[in-house]
Amino acid sequence: MRAPLLLRARRAFTVIEMVIAVGVAAILVAIVLPNIDFNRYRMDAACRSVQLRFIAAQSKAVEGGVNYIVTFFWNQSQFRVVKDINGNGLWDGGLETANYFTLDENVRFMIPPSTIDGASPDYATGPGLHAIGEGGNTYPTVTFYPNGSSSGDVVVYLGTSATRYTDFRAVQITGSTSKVTYWRMRSDGNWAQSDM
Repeated sequence: MRAPLLLRARRAFTVIEMVIAVGVAAILVAIVLPNIDFNRYRMDAACRSVQLRFIAAQSKAVEGGVNYIVTFFWNQSQFRVVKDINGNGLWDGGLETANYFTLDENVRFMIPPSTIDGASPDYATGPGLHAIGEGGNTYPTVTFYPNGSSSGDVVVYLGTSATRYTDFRAVQITGSTSKVTYWRMRSDGNWAQSDM
């Protein structure tokens, strides 16, 4: 003789409970999503990318015992890193290698309303800059030396076509140590150093 089957309580969600949970989640997402500033994250990522390229150029200069030149093509949203083998401060195409880096989508070199160092607003500021002429334009350039320093203090400014204050970022290079720091412009137009 068989023992009678006992009915067990099922532990699962009903379709109605699932629909309610998904509905509540959708409402929460609809409330929170408009308050997230995705542009801020995109600008921070672009600035980090530039910052890391500067740090890499400094490291390569120290490791290889050769100057590295970084030129900012403000009208192309690009910068070029050159291993300056002969030390003349220019890119000699046949002899020296160059790597071009393009800024992230919708990010470009921008002239900010005010600068960190109090200089006249430009794409890049600071006493460590020198200019390289190419194609009828002059482009700001900084050099990283094998002793770990750079040609001087430099600040490079990034932004978007929206030109909201909060879209401006700055990457600062300290000349004596080549320390690279990162700044954000606040909504009141003042700069604040980031701790990223």
